Amino acid sequence: MLNELIKRIPESELRWIAHLDYGLDAEKHLAALKQMLKEQRGSLVGDQSWFPYEVIQLGSTRLQEGHEDAFALCVLLVLRAVREGFDQWTGLHHWLPNCAEDFDRLPPDMRDAILAEFQAAANEGHET
Repeated sequence: MLNELIKRIPESELRWIAHLDYGLDAEKHLAALKQMLKEQRGSLVGDQSWFPYEVIQLGSTRLQEGHEDAFALCVLLVLRAVREGFDQWTGLHHWLPNCAEDFDRLPPDMRDAILAEFQAAANEGHET
């Protein structure tokens, strides 16, 4: 699902994500987000913990109506970051219950993909 979202998410949704930190440094977030999605295929590296990860994390905290793809993309990117060891500070055991209602409001394929990623993280020994 993540690769599908990376391919299909429109520029307008990337801009929406980039503005989630009150619009601060939105163009810098957008450029870093595009690079991470296109050149790095959704994996975060090096010093990307602020640009673009800050807005990705903000986008994963709650679903805003009309931005289902952006929310799912952000959630799946955070889960990938946790699974790849980039993000060692996000407590998945707190996150899943806090967003469960939002996950239920997503289309079934998105919801199922996100829950499968949570399960994969649990199977790998990450906090869930």
